[in-house]
Amino acid sequence: MGRMEELRGHYGTWRFDGETVRLRFDSGRRVPTLLKHLGECAVPLAAVREVEFDRGDRRRGWRLRLWLVDGADPYANLGVSGRDGTTPLLLTGPHDKELVAEYVADQITSAAGLARGTADGSPDPREVARGLVARLPFQARTAEGTATFDGARVRLQWDGLMAGSAKEKEKAREFRLTEIAEARWLPPVDLTEGLLRIDLRGATAPEATDIEHDLCTLVSHGTKGSDETLLMAATINAHLAPSPAPEAAALPGAGPAPSAEQDVETILATIRELGRLHAEGLLTDEEFSAKKAELLGRL
Repeated sequence: MGRMEELRGHYGTWRFDGETVRLRFDSGRRVPTLLKHLGECAVPLAAVREVEFDRGDRRRGWRLRLWLVDGADPYANLGVSGRDGTTPLLLTGPHDKELVAEYVADQITSAAGLARGTADGSPDPREVARGLVARLPFQARTAEGTATFDGARVRLQWDGLMAGSAKEKEKAREFRLTEIAEARWLPPVDLTEGLLRIDLRGATAPEATDIEHDLCTLVSHGTKGSDETLLMAATINAHLAPSPAPEAAALPGAGPAPSAEQDVETILATIRELGRLHAEGLLTDEEFSAKKAELLGRL
């Protein structure tokens, strides 16, 4: 494909050639906050697994959705992959432009298939994912406080009007990226608050029954901060190192295993974190004792 193709939608414009789809988003009042924060991003066509097009009707209009290869979509595991989920990989537009949109969808499908077949090696899914999230440093604000991520640490600070007494007393907490197993996101539903939660490596992550006392969470109320915390979760997860396979250490050429000193330090840090969760009532006596005994058995 020699020329640049372009498709205008409700919230932005997609342009593509034979190698890349460039997504540029508007900054108007009705544009979802997540898209305004992104501004623009790009997807290598070789990372596109499938193109989904829905012609819609006069009321809903058309929908064009890109589905990426495994590991390339940082929003895939955050519960936004459904029809109406907020994601930069979805473009919608008015019904009267349906034929143009369908033509462009067919062109992207053909170009993506050609790119996958001729690319010198598939693109790194993690690099693709990092191109679809916020630029660092990034800060997400809610009525409870802020979450800040600089690529090495995540800081939760509870200084908002809706911060409860426990979090207001704690003021803030920092997590090294190497400590984090996953960032989770839940949208607000009816009168239930949404949240960003930081799950730590080696720690049992309880389903918090009292998020006012869960010092691994930043809460969003209604739509305030919901898109920002979604983007924060996707951004953190896109920068996490992949978890090694259990058998990786035993494979020839798998690289040196962590030193005994590093291993002990990691285990002791995990035990301290479990003790904190236990003291805050987020782990039962039984859960804490069992996990502590398991970790001590590794020393």
